[in-house]
Amino acid sequence: MRRDAFLLAALLLLFHGGAAWAASQTAADSVANASRMPGAVAAHAEHPPVPAATPAAAPAAHADHPAPAATPATTPAIQAGPTPSNPASGVTEKIGQMAALDVELFAEDGTRVRLADLVDKPTLLAPVYYSCPNECNVLLGTLATVLPQVGLTPGVDYQVLAVSFDDRDTPATATKRKGDFFNAGAAGFPPQAWRFLSGDETNVRRLMNSVGFGYQRAGDAFQHSIALIVLTPSGKISRYLYGIRPLAFDIALAATEASAEKTGLSVKRAIAMCYTYDPQGRRYVFDFMKVTGVGVLAALGVFGLFLAFGGKKRAAPKKPQD
Repeated sequence: MRRDAFLLAALLLLFHGGAAWAASQTAADSVANASRMPGAVAAHAEHPPVPAATPAAAPAAHADHPAPAATPATTPAIQAGPTPSNPASGVTEKIGQMAALDVELFAEDGTRVRLADLVDKPTLLAPVYYSCPNECNVLLGTLATVLPQVGLTPGVDYQVLAVSFDDRDTPATATKRKGDFFNAGAAGFPPQAWRFLSGDETNVRRLMNSVGFGYQRAGDAFQHSIALIVLTPSGKISRYLYGIRPLAFDIALAATEASAEKTGLSVKRAIAMCYTYDPQGRRYVFDFMKVTGVGVLAALGVFGLFLAFGGKKRAAPKKPQD
């Protein structure tokens, strides 16, 4: 029996070591290759190519907002998830907290709208700026391709709100970009189910702070992360979807959970449990030793319980024979 117990423990350790090694290969590849910046969540390989949206021409200036300046030749690095190095332009998850629904933004036609009047169903909030030539453009282009594949009824089961955090973006800019992306792949998508909004610095900053989205201006561009913030019909933050190429399945699952006022798993906490930040490589790496150590302790605990209960059975007195 004691030999069998040792064999069982050895098998448990071998099984866990093999599983951890396999997980390290797949998880490390997916997380490390997703982005050059820390905190990235991997883009899925099954996405179809994202149609390139037509670059937006500089629109006429709104009465209260000057037209956006031309995009500079170089733009600052953009992160695809929470970053420990620069919280001002990263994401601080606030799952379960309320978004600032009392802010006022500009609709595509220039009218002021309260966020509370828009968020009455599961909502994907997409913080972007419309003159961004890189990740924002790819994210919106991916949404144009993916949203028709979600399988839910847009405008009923969910909606998307793209909100520019550049106070120089105007309703005319938003309308132009909306036309670009609808022509690029979302032609059959209901226009009222995907709004392109803009706003002044005060209101937009309050909204972004309430959902934990950080950004800061760097010349004519911005340092910022890439994330979709999922809101419930009451305006509660349900979960965060990271990366520039979200999956239709992830959007459908997030919208379904949000419709029931449920909150999802914090990706930041999950990463912290299994990954360690490498400051030199500026990325998260799979912590094989941490995961294996937890597995060894769990195996030893199972082994101890096995010996304890097995020993009691062996020590039970035998009935006297007649």
